[in-house]
Amino acid sequence: MKIQFLGVGSAFTTSAYYQSNLVLTSATGKRLLIDCGTDIRFALADAGLNAAMLDGVYISHQHADHIGGLEYFAYATFFNPAVKRPVMFVETELARQMWEDSLKGGLSVVDDTPRQLNDFFEVLPQDVGRPFTWEGITLSMIKVPHVVTTVGEIPSYGLLIQEGGKGGAFFTTDTVFIPEILSQLPADLELIFHDAETSERHSGVHCHYTELLRLPESLRAKIWAYHYQPNPSYDPVSDGMLGFVHKGQEFNL
Repeated sequence: MKIQFLGVGSAFTTSAYYQSNLVLTSATGKRLLIDCGTDIRFALADAGLNAAMLDGVYISHQHADHIGGLEYFAYATFFNPAVKRPVMFVETELARQMWEDSLKGGLSVVDDTPRQLNDFFEVLPQDVGRPFTWEGITLSMIKVPHVVTTVGEIPSYGLLIQEGGKGGAFFTTDTVFIPEILSQLPADLELIFHDAETSERHSGVHCHYTELLRLPESLRAKIWAYHYQPNPSYDPVSDGMLGFVHKGQEFNL
Protein backbone atom coordinates (compact mmCIF):
# COMPACT_ATOMS: atom_id res chain seq x y z
CA MET A 1 0.00 0.00 0.00
CA LYS A 2 1.05 3.57 -0.60
CA ILE A 3 0.31 6.78 1.27
CA GLN A 4 0.55 10.15 -0.46
CA PHE A 5 0.18 13.42 1.42
CA LEU A 6 -1.91 15.81 -0.67
CA GLY A 7 -1.17 18.43 1.97
CA VAL A 8 0.73 18.74 5.22
CA GLY A 9 -0.28 22.11 6.65
CA SER A 10 -2.56 23.43 9.35
CA ALA A 11 -6.06 24.84 8.84
CA PHE A 12 -4.57 28.26 8.01
CA THR A 13 -1.88 27.51 5.47
CA THR A 14 -0.77 28.24 1.90
CA SER A 15 -0.71 26.42 -1.42
CA ALA A 16 2.91 25.47 -0.70
CA TYR A 17 1.58 23.14 1.99
CA TYR A 18 -2.22 22.74 1.67
CA GLN A 19 -4.27 21.33 4.52
CA SER A 20 -3.37 17.90 5.87
CA ASN A 21 -5.33 15.45 3.73
CA LEU A 22 -3.90 12.32 2.12
CA VAL A 23 -4.60 9.38 -0.15
CA LEU A 24 -4.19 5.71 0.72
CA THR A 25 -3.71 3.51 -2.36
CA SER A 26 -4.21 -0.25 -2.02
CA ALA A 27 -2.37 -3.00 -3.87
CA THR A 28 -5.47 -3.26 -6.09
CA GLY A 29 -5.11 0.37 -7.14
CA LYS A 30 -8.14 1.65 -5.22
CA ARG A 31 -7.80 5.05 -3.55
CA LEU A 32 -9.17 6.06 -0.16
CA LEU A 33 -9.06 9.75 0.73
CA ILE A 34 -8.24 10.38 4.38
CA ASP A 35 -10.02 13.59 5.34
CA CYS A 36 -11.36 16.11 2.84
CA GLY A 37 -10.53 19.71 3.70
CA THR A 38 -11.58 22.95 2.05
CA ASP A 39 -8.67 23.06 -0.41
CA ILE A 40 -9.03 19.43 -1.51
CA ARG A 41 -9.85 20.08 -5.18
CA PHE A 42 -6.68 22.11 -5.60
CA ALA A 43 -4.58 19.61 -3.64
CA LEU A 44 -5.93 16.75 -5.75
CA ALA A 45 -5.17 18.62 -8.96
CA ASP A 46 -1.59 19.28 -7.86
CA ALA A 47 -1.21 15.53 -7.35
CA GLY A 48 -2.68 14.72 -10.77
CA LEU A 49 -5.93 13.44 -9.27
CA ASN A 50 -9.60 14.41 -9.16
CA ALA A 51 -12.74 13.34 -7.30
CA ALA A 52 -13.67 10.75 -9.94
CA MET A 53 -10.42 8.90 -9.26
CA LEU A 54 -11.25 8.33 -5.57
CA ASP A 55 -13.10 5.25 -4.35
CA GLY A 56 -13.92 6.46 -0.87
CA VAL A 57 -13.14 8.69 2.08
CA TYR A 58 -12.36 8.36 5.78
CA ILE A 59 -13.38 11.26 8.04
CA SER A 60 -11.66 11.91 11.37
CA HIS A 61 -13.71 14.87 12.67
CA GLN A 62 -15.76 17.81 11.43
CA HIS A 63 -13.44 20.79 11.41
CA ALA A 64 -13.41 22.47 8.00
CA ASP A 65 -9.80 21.57 7.16
CA HIS A 66 -10.95 17.95 7.39
CA ILE A 67 -14.47 18.05 5.90
CA GLY A 68 -14.76 21.42 4.13
CA GLY A 69 -14.34 19.77 0.71
CA LEU A 70 -17.00 17.11 1.18
CA GLU A 71 -19.74 19.10 -0.56
CA TYR A 72 -17.47 19.42 -3.60
CA PHE A 73 -16.64 15.70 -3.47
CA ALA A 74 -20.32 14.78 -3.12
CA TYR A 75 -21.49 16.85 -6.07
CA ALA A 76 -18.51 16.03 -8.29
CA THR A 77 -19.29 12.33 -8.02
CA PHE A 78 -23.11 12.52 -7.75
CA PHE A 79 -23.44 14.31 -11.10
CA ASN A 80 -20.89 12.09 -12.87
CA PRO A 81 -22.71 9.00 -14.20
CA ALA A 82 -19.40 7.23 -14.76
CA VAL A 83 -18.54 7.30 -11.04
CA LYS A 84 -19.74 4.73 -8.55
CA ARG A 85 -20.98 6.14 -5.24
CA PRO A 86 -17.87 6.42 -3.02
CA VAL A 87 -17.75 4.66 0.32
CA MET A 88 -17.44 6.73 3.47
CA PHE A 89 -15.93 5.37 6.68
CA VAL A 90 -16.86 7.52 9.66
CA GLU A 91 -17.52 7.03 13.36
CA THR A 92 -21.21 6.33 13.95
CA GLU A 93 -22.16 9.43 15.95
CA LEU A 94 -19.88 11.66 13.89
CA ALA A 95 -21.78 10.66 10.75
CA ARG A 96 -25.00 12.01 12.24
CA GLN A 97 -23.39 15.16 13.64
CA MET A 98 -21.57 15.91 10.41
CA TRP A 99 -24.77 15.76 8.37
CA GLU A 100 -26.88 17.78 10.78
CA ASP A 101 -24.26 20.39 11.73
CA SER A 102 -22.17 20.81 8.58
CA LEU A 103 -23.44 19.21 5.36
CA LYS A 104 -27.23 19.27 5.41
CA GLY A 105 -27.48 22.92 4.41
CA GLY A 106 -25.79 22.39 1.05
CA LEU A 107 -26.76 18.82 0.22
CA SER A 108 -30.27 18.26 1.58
CA VAL A 109 -32.16 19.05 -1.65
CA VAL A 110 -31.03 18.09 -5.17
CA ASP A 111 -33.30 17.93 -8.26
CA ASP A 112 -36.41 18.68 -6.16
CA THR A 113 -35.67 15.60 -4.07
CA PRO A 114 -34.83 15.56 -0.36
CA ARG A 115 -31.42 13.97 0.13
CA GLN A 116 -29.43 12.31 2.89
CA LEU A 117 -25.72 11.61 3.20
CA ASN A 118 -26.26 8.10 1.81
CA ASP A 119 -27.44 9.56 -1.49
CA PHE A 120 -23.92 10.82 -2.10
CA PHE A 121 -21.77 8.27 -0.27
CA GLU A 122 -22.16 4.66 0.75
CA VAL A 123 -21.90 5.52 4.43
CA LEU A 124 -20.34 2.75 6.51
CA PRO A 125 -20.54 3.86 10.17
CA GLN A 126 -17.78 2.48 12.39
CA ASP A 127 -17.33 2.03 16.11
CA VAL A 128 -14.14 2.55 18.09
CA GLY A 129 -12.52 -0.74 19.07
CA ARG A 130 -13.84 -2.64 16.06
CA PRO A 131 -11.30 -2.74 13.21
CA PHE A 132 -12.67 -2.73 9.67
CA THR A 133 -11.16 -3.67 6.33
CA TRP A 134 -10.86 -1.95 2.99
CA GLU A 135 -9.20 -3.65 0.00
CA GLY A 136 -7.35 -6.08 2.25
CA ILE A 137 -6.10 -3.32 4.56
CA THR A 138 -7.08 -3.28 8.22
CA LEU A 139 -8.11 0.11 9.59
CA SER A 140 -8.64 0.82 13.28
CA MET A 141 -10.08 4.02 14.69
CA ILE A 142 -8.44 5.37 17.83
CA LYS A 143 -10.30 8.13 19.63
CA VAL A 144 -8.01 11.01 20.57
CA PRO A 145 -8.72 14.26 22.48
CA HIS A 146 -8.71 17.35 20.27
CA VAL A 147 -10.75 20.28 21.58
CA VAL A 148 -11.29 19.86 25.31
CA THR A 149 -13.10 22.68 27.15
CA THR A 150 -15.37 23.19 30.14
CA VAL A 151 -18.38 23.61 27.84
CA GLY A 152 -17.82 20.72 25.47
CA GLU A 153 -15.38 18.44 23.72
CA ILE A 154 -14.60 17.62 20.10
CA PRO A 155 -12.69 14.36 19.73
CA SER A 156 -10.93 13.22 16.60
CA TYR A 157 -10.52 9.66 15.38
CA GLY A 158 -6.95 8.75 14.61
CA LEU A 159 -6.35 5.92 12.17
CA LEU A 160 -4.14 2.85 12.51
CA ILE A 161 -3.43 1.34 9.09
CA GLN A 162 -2.04 -2.19 8.76
CA GLU A 163 -1.72 -4.79 6.02
CA GLY A 164 -1.12 -8.43 6.81
CA GLY A 165 -1.69 -7.86 10.52
CA LYS A 166 1.66 -6.26 11.24
CA GLY A 167 3.69 -3.06 10.93
CA GLY A 168 1.78 -0.23 9.36
CA ALA A 169 1.31 3.41 10.29
CA PHE A 170 -0.71 5.53 12.69
CA PHE A 171 -2.15 8.94 11.82
CA THR A 172 -3.03 11.03 14.83
CA THR A 173 -5.32 13.26 12.71
CA ASP A 174 -5.82 16.14 15.20
CA THR A 175 -4.89 15.67 18.83
CA VAL A 176 -3.33 17.20 21.89
CA PHE A 177 -0.23 15.54 23.38
CA ILE A 178 -1.10 11.84 23.91
CA PRO A 179 1.94 9.92 25.21
CA GLU A 180 -0.30 7.37 26.95
CA ILE A 181 -2.02 6.47 23.66
CA LEU A 182 1.19 6.38 21.64
CA SER A 183 2.78 4.03 24.16
CA GLN A 184 -0.02 1.50 23.58
CA LEU A 185 0.43 1.30 19.79
CA PRO A 186 1.71 -2.02 18.35
CA ALA A 187 5.42 -2.50 19.03
CA ASP A 188 6.14 -3.34 15.38
CA LEU A 189 4.46 -0.18 14.07
CA GLU A 190 6.64 1.31 11.35
CA LEU A 191 5.61 4.96 11.28
CA ILE A 192 3.69 7.53 13.30
CA PHE A 193 2.40 10.56 11.41
CA HIS A 194 1.83 13.10 14.17
CA ASP A 195 0.21 16.52 13.89
CA ALA A 196 2.64 19.08 15.28
CA GLU A 197 1.90 22.76 15.43
CA THR A 198 5.00 24.90 15.10
CA SER A 199 3.63 28.35 15.86
CA GLU A 200 5.06 30.37 18.74
CA ARG A 201 1.66 30.41 20.43
CA HIS A 202 0.37 27.04 21.57
CA SER A 203 -3.27 26.66 20.53
CA GLY A 204 -4.11 23.99 23.09
CA VAL A 205 -5.94 21.87 20.50
CA HIS A 206 -2.91 20.34 18.80
CA CYS A 207 0.22 18.73 20.07
CA HIS A 208 3.01 21.29 19.83
CA TYR A 209 6.30 20.27 18.26
CA THR A 210 8.14 20.93 21.52
CA GLU A 211 5.90 18.43 23.33
CA LEU A 212 7.03 15.67 20.99
CA LEU A 213 10.54 16.10 22.36
CA ARG A 214 9.29 14.69 25.67
CA LEU A 215 8.50 11.31 24.09
CA PRO A 216 10.85 8.33 24.52
CA GLU A 217 13.54 8.01 21.86
CA SER A 218 11.94 4.78 20.59
CA LEU A 219 8.73 6.63 19.72
CA ARG A 220 10.39 9.75 18.34
CA ALA A 221 12.37 7.54 15.95
CA LYS A 222 9.09 6.57 14.21
CA ILE A 223 7.59 10.07 13.90
CA TRP A 224 7.03 12.13 10.79
CA ALA A 225 5.55 15.51 11.76
CA TYR A 226 2.73 17.03 9.71
CA HIS A 227 -0.13 19.54 10.11
CA TYR A 228 2.40 22.28 10.88
CA GLN A 229 2.47 26.02 10.18
CA PRO A 230 4.35 27.46 7.15
CA ASN A 231 8.14 27.76 7.33
CA PRO A 232 8.81 25.78 10.51
CA SER A 233 12.10 26.62 12.23
CA TYR A 234 12.60 23.29 13.99
CA ASP A 235 14.86 20.42 12.89
CA PRO A 236 13.08 17.08 13.49
CA VAL A 237 16.03 14.95 12.37
CA SER A 238 18.33 16.55 14.93
CA ASP A 239 15.61 15.96 17.50
CA GLY A 240 15.49 12.22 16.84
CA MET A 241 12.50 12.20 14.50
CA LEU A 242 12.23 11.37 10.80
CA GLY A 243 11.39 14.86 9.55
CA PHE A 244 8.57 17.11 8.41
CA VAL A 245 6.39 15.52 5.74
CA HIS A 246 6.41 17.55 2.52
CA LYS A 247 3.41 18.15 0.28
CA GLY A 248 3.16 15.33 -2.24
CA GLN A 249 5.50 13.02 -0.31
CA GLU A 250 4.78 9.30 -0.69
CA PHE A 251 5.38 6.38 1.67
CA ASN A 252 5.29 2.70 0.75
CA LEU A 253 4.36 0.30 3.53
